[in-house]
Amino acid sequence: MPIAQMKTNLKMNDVSKTEFLNDVAEEMAKLLKKPLPAVMVMLDDCPMCMNRSEDTVVFSEFRYVLPREFADNKSGFLKQFADTMLLVIQKHTKVDPYRIYMQFTEMDRQSAWRYTE
Repeated sequence: MPIAQMKTNLKMNDVSKTEFLNDVAEEMAKLLKKPLPAVMVMLDDCPMCMNRSEDTVVFSEFRYVLPREFADNKSGFLKQFADTMLLVIQKHTKVDPYRIYMQFTEMDRQSAWRYTE
């Protein structure tokens, strides 16, 4: 199951949160070639500080299984993943890109949860 766990100090209304979560889930499903119901996204708002500043900041952790067609081009896949998520995060938060931290964790295919209908 691909997972996005995001935290920010930006206060968002419920509609904005839902739109943000839906966009992240849809983009992850496309990039990872997974059905949308198999993608989990979370968004927490909490006090955060970066470089002694409480200006808007976003931390995002993405866990995924590398699509097989990218086995020989992992760096290309990660660049595409990072660029896409950066655009989605900026679209919904308007945060300075230097205040967005993204962590990508590749999960082992054999131990990953398998989505079934």
